Amino acid sequence: MTTTETPYLLRNEPDELRRLEEQAAALAPATRTILRLAGIRPGMRVLDLGTGAGDVAFEVADLVGPEGSVVGIDSSARALAWAAGRTEARGVTNVSFVHADLHDVRLTGPFDAVVGRLVLLYTPEPARVLRRFAGLVRTGGVVVAMEYEMSAAGMLPSTRFGEQVAHWITEAFERSGLDPLLGARLEAVFGTAGLAPAVVLGLQSYRQPGDPTGARMATGILRTLEPVLVRTGTATPEELGLDTLEQRFHRHQTDLELVFRLPTLVGAWTTIGQSRDH
Repeated sequence: MTTTETPYLLRNEPDELRRLEEQAAALAPATRTILRLAGIRPGMRVLDLGTGAGDVAFEVADLVGPEGSVVGIDSSARALAWAAGRTEARGVTNVSFVHADLHDVRLTGPFDAVVGRLVLLYTPEPARVLRRFAGLVRTGGVVVAMEYEMSAAGMLPSTRFGEQVAHWITEAFERSGLDPLLGARLEAVFGTAGLAPAVVLGLQSYRQPGDPTGARMATGILRTLEPVLVRTGTATPEELGLDTLEQRFHRHQTDLELVFRLPTLVGAWTTIGQSRDH
């Protein structure tokens, strides 16, 4: 997701969009679980904030079915063009996209739900964004946010190499003024937005020894974060060694029979119209 007010670290180039697709595939089981638990169901009209390449919109589209609909918003024309092409290729007919910034888009409600995954991190005032779009949700509808709790990522058992990779990723976000622990703070964000207390649940994915997914994902995100890491003096190109990092990561995990745990995807949701003391 991008907005005009935030230092979005992950570029919307084709390689980056493909990386986001792979990340989305890894997050899909947790995302579907959170959406179902939050109450996304057939026939709903749903707004997807920061839709990017459309992955969350497609998950929601499956849940709301042909009688429901999804509107995805994003400020990146390139990402939306990519999403539109995927929509056509998949034969999806209940998803549409709006090219606009979250802070000034004008939409006609009401919606039955507003959802967003890995979007509040890139907004300077996440509670303000939630409050604004919650105002488009009918009474009895739901607001759903999903964000990473990044400190949970790493090797099991822990190794120095795994800790170094995780440190580079979290440090890049922190040095850019972004909160790598936002997922853990979602209940407070909902409260500041004036919403009823949220249900908050974290789901984590584990990659077994020999599974190349973790190595590809870690290398892909570090490749996009390299400019921040180098500019802030966190790591040099030689220390990162991106040309061989994927191979080294995979060999390290396989040789030592390590499990790689991805960052926790934390979901938070609440129903519009519930009292604050519910």
